[in-house]
Amino acid sequence: MLEKKIGEPCPSCETPLMRRRSTFRSISGDVAYCARCNSAYEIACEAEDRALAAFGPPEWAPV
Repeated sequence: MLEKKIGEPCPSCETPLMRRRSTFRSISGDVAYCARCNSAYEIACEAEDRALAAFGPPEWAPV
């Protein structure tokens, strides 16, 4: 599945993608979804976003 960010234009119809709960069995969580053409994409995360999700905000970092 392609990775897209929320708000990016859909590759098919150029409508901005929105966040939606996944209805696929193989994907848990949210997806980037286009309501106009009914297509879904994995949400792309940058390295900073992944680090934040894994360890929390910098002020919570162990010292």
